[in-house]
Amino acid sequence: MKNFFFIFYFVSIIFTLNAQNLNSSLPELTNSPFVESPFSSSKPPFQLYWKSKDGNFLLVNDKSSAIKKIKQYQLYYSFLDKPMKEMDFVSMPIHFNTKQPVQIKQLSPKNWLLQFVGLNEKIYQSAVSAYNAARWMEQFLDPPSSKLSLKDIVIPGSHDAGMSVLTATGGQQKGTINACNTLTQQISIDEQLNQGIRMFDLRVGMYNQMLYTKHAASDCMEDAIGGGYGERLKTVAVGLKKFLQVNSKEIVLISFSHFCEKEAPLQQLQDSLINWIGEDQIYKNTAVAIADVPLKHLSGKVILSFEIPNWNHSLFPRCDMNDTSTAFINFRRAYASTNDMKKLMQTEQDFFNKLQTGVSKNDIIRLDWQITQSADEASAVCNDFQDEKLNPIVNGAILLANMIRKNKSIIDHAKIANQQLPIKMNEWILNKTITNKNKPNIIYVDAAGAWVTDYCIYLMQSPLYSSN
Repeated sequence: MKNFFFIFYFVSIIFTLNAQNLNSSLPELTNSPFVESPFSSSKPPFQLYWKSKDGNFLLVNDKSSAIKKIKQYQLYYSFLDKPMKEMDFVSMPIHFNTKQPVQIKQLSPKNWLLQFVGLNEKIYQSAVSAYNAARWMEQFLDPPSSKLSLKDIVIPGSHDAGMSVLTATGGQQKGTINACNTLTQQISIDEQLNQGIRMFDLRVGMYNQMLYTKHAASDCMEDAIGGGYGERLKTVAVGLKKFLQVNSKEIVLISFSHFCEKEAPLQQLQDSLINWIGEDQIYKNTAVAIADVPLKHLSGKVILSFEIPNWNHSLFPRCDMNDTSTAFINFRRAYASTNDMKKLMQTEQDFFNKLQTGVSKNDIIRLDWQITQSADEASAVCNDFQDEKLNPIVNGAILLANMIRKNKSIIDHAKIANQQLPIKMNEWILNKTITNKNKPNIIYVDAAGAWVTDYCIYLMQSPLYSSN
């Protein structure tokens, strides 16, 4: 752990009453001894957990937890009195590992000091502060008065954001489609908004005469080998409108791509978005590049960007994904297209090195952190549950093949990759692979949630962003 760049800081913030998340500094070595019992009667509004081998979450400071089988000693937290489902528990960065109880020392009403014994038997400490993830931009950036632009900050982004549910399947071989090879997210866009996600990648298509988010290899579902439909777009848009009405200083960026005109007519799509969201909450663009738009002009708005060549529309500004572009927003990114973690890391490292020479005013730099299933995984994983009429021997053979080959779903891959993201980012910052000139503006992930919001806020308070 000593090889990483640790920043120890305390943050003073205006808090709302319903704080839901923890902003933490990465742990640093300390000589300070524990000055009080880790089983202090002064309880913070959050609790820390370990994950057991049976998938349950066990309280860290519960003596009975020490004798149970722990799957991993990485810490999780939850502000809920009775967390029930997996998404109620937020993983702390992978550096927070301990086999022993953690001391939580209160410093102020919303600030604490965590002290714990690491796996190397050394004592670490970290400052943590509570914040409301639904209003993190208001609390940390104050958009209505900010002269910063989206190029100066970093926000959490969601890949194939509407695919937390599989409403229906499509394509030439739709029988091969299941949750394991289609779902990229664990929670709905409405939940993602409340957990702090501010950039959403949406692909849309028509199913049963209604617009849905989708995930398919081709623009048109009928041309794809297979694909799936997720959340209904009206539900997403109406939820977004309500979110911005309640959280009137937040900013949301949406990119629409992979259009199939015969499946989702563009005019119908745009008319529907205006009707569902309302023009007053859609950003109306008059600028040439995103760098020219301060956050104060975006406060309380959603940017609905469309990836369409030679496109020009004030309510739906053009976005692109090229090395150079004249679009209002050009997402600079590198897609690794691999299920090999090392190849993903190398692809992203090469990408940031390439950007060292500088970027353009319309470039929004995106760290694409996705692990792609192999052909075997995409075609086989979970198929033992696909068809109840399938021969049990065949079902058993598929299940055995998945176990032997260690096939994983998209979400399983994401959980593994997401643990490594803060480690590599901090390493690249330390060795100058990432600098103020090429720093990411979007951390773009599968299985998005509060954990990536926590990390983006940590980054923004580091010198990489705070020097803006």
